[in-house]
Amino acid sequence: MPAAPPTLVAPPEGPLPDGLVPSAALTNALGKTVAEALDVKAWPEGVALEDLLTRVRTAVERSVRDEANLKDAIRGNILRSLPTMPDAPAAAGVYAVPDKTLTAAKRNLLLTGGVTACEGACTGHDSLSATVLGVGVCLVRYDGLLNSWRSTFLRHDYDARHPEPVNHLRAVLDNRSKRGDKGVGTSGEGADPIHTLLRRGFMAAAERKALLERCDSRWKLGGGVPAPLELLTGSGSTDLLDLALPLLDDLLLKNDRWVYLPAKLSHRAWLTVANALTPGEVAVLQKGKPMLDAMIETANYAPGYRTKVQKFAAKLGERTVVGAFRATPFAPPQLFVAHADRALEAGVLAMADASLQPHKGSPLLLELAALGAKVGLGVDAFQGVVEATYAKARANDLFHPGRVVGDGD
Repeated sequence: MPAAPPTLVAPPEGPLPDGLVPSAALTNALGKTVAEALDVKAWPEGVALEDLLTRVRTAVERSVRDEANLKDAIRGNILRSLPTMPDAPAAAGVYAVPDKTLTAAKRNLLLTGGVTACEGACTGHDSLSATVLGVGVCLVRYDGLLNSWRSTFLRHDYDARHPEPVNHLRAVLDNRSKRGDKGVGTSGEGADPIHTLLRRGFMAAAERKALLERCDSRWKLGGGVPAPLELLTGSGSTDLLDLALPLLDDLLLKNDRWVYLPAKLSHRAWLTVANALTPGEVAVLQKGKPMLDAMIETANYAPGYRTKVQKFAAKLGERTVVGAFRATPFAPPQLFVAHADRALEAGVLAMADASLQPHKGSPLLLELAALGAKVGLGVDAFQGVVEATYAKARANDLFHPGRVVGDGD
């Protein structure tokens, strides 16, 4: 994330193309050169469990010491300087939240149904000629409301009824090879764009449509970032992008009572800063603009769409902020993204819900929504249904267990 705290590794001399790791940075991270790290002749032979445990223990202990040493430096140099850092929002700074404020948030908003959380789930089965994907979303709040919706999408590349089935099959194989043979799995380089569109793009859109169209509470709570890459690019589909931009505008700009919790490890720099927070503190760190700019900069767009997305992102980036909080002494810090006009309210609300899980420190409502989505979609039962269907069709030789896909793919 641009304008984050100072990098801990000295930058390389001279610019490098995007995506390349400087040799000095890699050597510094490993403590040795790449050649030394991959010298298998020097690797210990056998299990060496005792050596493994010793090395892990040493690494963890060193990490704990380093984090402790960093806290004072971060509090004195970074947290204190938040209002003067690049892209600092008007409310930038660290705030101690009194216990009575957290109690009021729980009594007056959370427990009375004033906050609705939404999470999605996805599962499916990928065969040689077709893919079945199920997407489900769930809304939940503490006054007893729990609603879930689900839909199944069938993607069928090969049609045996084609007038020229051999030529059609060759075209299908050629297209699949171009789409999916450069990488492994369903994400990253070489991922099948149609598969990613159906699984990630549709789920992200469904989560936000559910919050916008099916939620009547004062506050909305979601997982991830408010405007994810899947929607800002349409996952490669201009149709989805045309739907996503008005949806995001209605949800995020025409409303200001919402808060999203990003994935922890995708923002390591800000998490390092947030780790210096003490229990009960909320920090407003930065505008959302750098985060959005970084996503759009690396994305590919159809002609004319990049300008449209940049215009929307510029408006959204100025009206959103990235923040952090630590709910309890026993839990790690959490990041959040909220509307700039409600940044502190959003942070306090998220922290109040997170305090209901003292040893995890993350909002309980989101976990309940994720569980409801998986149960409503039938994720646990899906594998059994697929296996039973193949068995009934006496086609066990065509069943590939590894082709069941889900949230983690």
